[in-house]
Amino acid sequence: MNRTSYLKQLEADLARWSAKGWIGADGLAQIRAEIGETPSGWSRLPALFAGIGTICLALAVAAFVAANWEAIPRPVKLTGIAVLLLAAHGFAAAMAARGQRTVADLATMFATLVFVSGLALVGQIYHLPSDWAGGALLVAIGALAAAWLCASRSSLVVAAVASLAWLSWIGDPPRPTQAEVVIALALLTACLAHVLRMTSFAGRWLVLLLLAGVYGWLFAAWLDVSYLLSSSDMEFSILPVGATFGALLAVWGYLLSGSQTPTAGRSEDVGALAHSAASFGVMIMVGTVLLSLVIGFVETVSEEVASEMPHVWPLHLTSALVLAGLVWQGLRSPASRPVHMLAAAAVLAIACPLVLVFLPGNTVVLAAVTLAALVAISAAGSAASLSAWSAWGNLGLAAALLYLLYETVGSLLGQSVFFFVAGLLLVAVAIVSARRLRKRSVAAAEGGQ
Repeated sequence: MNRTSYLKQLEADLARWSAKGWIGADGLAQIRAEIGETPSGWSRLPALFAGIGTICLALAVAAFVAANWEAIPRPVKLTGIAVLLLAAHGFAAAMAARGQRTVADLATMFATLVFVSGLALVGQIYHLPSDWAGGALLVAIGALAAAWLCASRSSLVVAAVASLAWLSWIGDPPRPTQAEVVIALALLTACLAHVLRMTSFAGRWLVLLLLAGVYGWLFAAWLDVSYLLSSSDMEFSILPVGATFGALLAVWGYLLSGSQTPTAGRSEDVGALAHSAASFGVMIMVGTVLLSLVIGFVETVSEEVASEMPHVWPLHLTSALVLAGLVWQGLRSPASRPVHMLAAAAVLAIACPLVLVFLPGNTVVLAAVTLAALVAISAAGSAASLSAWSAWGNLGLAAALLYLLYETVGSLLGQSVFFFVAGLLLVAVAIVSARRLRKRSVAAAEGGQ
């Protein structure tokens, strides 16, 4: 559990304990003074509005120049952009010296957006040829420079978005040169290192999206060179790799976040990134499981795909890393229920696309494994006290049930049998979970006496 979730849960517990008389007013005040006040969503609204306002101001500058394109002389345009850049960075430096980090960050973001407008302006003035990928790369480099030199979280967001745009423009077809691979890895490393230095929610999730994009881009390039099947069959090999990549993020994110076994000296930024990586991985697993279910009912995989799967070494390498994480966490906490549930969720999520490949046309088995995987993901979230995991699992389960209802509605008998089996399975899971929770509560009560 990350710090924000922990503080929210602790605040709720403190209010309940205080109402029952277990904690006095003095003790309650001392606890809150020790941990600090729980961050409220309302306290983030001013910064959110200020960020949106800063973006609007930058857009206003670009629109003003565009509206008076013919009236403003070329030297005035370039000079105005340069003055705005220097003034914004100077204002950011002044605010940072006074300890106003949020204001300084927003000023740096404004300067970064003005830099983006300046690039477009220079290209328009000198009639440079359109090169969207090159422009996105220049924006990413400039935003990264501002993010590192000015310690700006907002500029890192711009850099990550520009890196994703650059990757999308050069990724079709996926035939990267050696220089492009080096640039992609350098951008990813720079963004990742900055998030570990100065974290933010948007920065973490955009960097994780960039990581997934680079991974998928390199895997697609390998498929384009090494795979022996047609392009339509190649797509089916992406699903197992996607599920395994999601499991990799979920397992190692949970391991490094310290949710199960806190480690002294671990940076809060590292823990926050690991926590976000675990949630991002669960999201990928749910999406891959649902996509496998839909494809299993719509298309039939050829037998040649199964024969080629043993040669897909990126899948085996990623699976080995997932297994290593599970073994490591199992050795550290052999009796951990969350780890056991996470292992079950990872295995079942990876099994879904494998059923699609190795048992083509067997929709009954595919549906059963899909529901089991989604239930395991939800149960893992409950066992680990991670509501985001449970939310993704429950949403995926609802989507799967609705889709299966849509597919079986033509046969009332088939619909009846399916939902009868699904109901028995869910009731059985509920009964087993309730009994285990009851035993755990009794054991905890006896241990506290």
